[in-house]
Amino acid sequence: MWDSIIKPALVLFLVCAVTTGALAVVNRATVDVIEQRTNAEQEEFRKQVLDNADSFKQIELGSGNEAVKNVYAGYRDGELEGYVVNITAKGYGGDIGMIVGVDKNGTVTGVIIGDNEETPGLGTKVFEPDFINQFEQVGVNDELTVVKQNRKSTNEIQAVSGATITSRGVTQGVQAALDITKKLMEEGN
Repeated sequence: MWDSIIKPALVLFLVCAVTTGALAVVNRATVDVIEQRTNAEQEEFRKQVLDNADSFKQIELGSGNEAVKNVYAGYRDGELEGYVVNITAKGYGGDIGMIVGVDKNGTVTGVIIGDNEETPGLGTKVFEPDFINQFEQVGVNDELTVVKQNRKSTNEIQAVSGATITSRGVTQGVQAALDITKKLMEEGN
């Protein structure tokens, strides 16, 4: 019995314990580096969507739209330039992580799509410039709608054929960013 059951189980347990310990040591050694790189990457994304700003300060939010994860005020030389909003929108394949920049006049300055599980080649077409550029010059007073036919005004967003659900998800994410920005502007934040 010792050779057939207990000895192999003990060896397997020891191998698992050593492997787990090694992974824990590596994780502890790299966690700070990973966090620094993630923060630097997020800072770069913020600068891309709000390129007039050179520094950012996170704004604490109370309860509100659950799609809004974080909001940052962007500053240049101490003057407010706009806001950067981290959003999690609902797409066809799951959640879509987005970063939306809105300038101090309430106009969208950029949209970056991050983590997502949309269908490659179809749903991911909404992340291409042809779709994303439709949000340029959209403002906090616009109510965005997704249309399947030709776009007629700036508040209408032309859906990507075959990816209407993903198009709606991204559009709703941008709308959530505009809504929270409008609220912050009205409150004087």
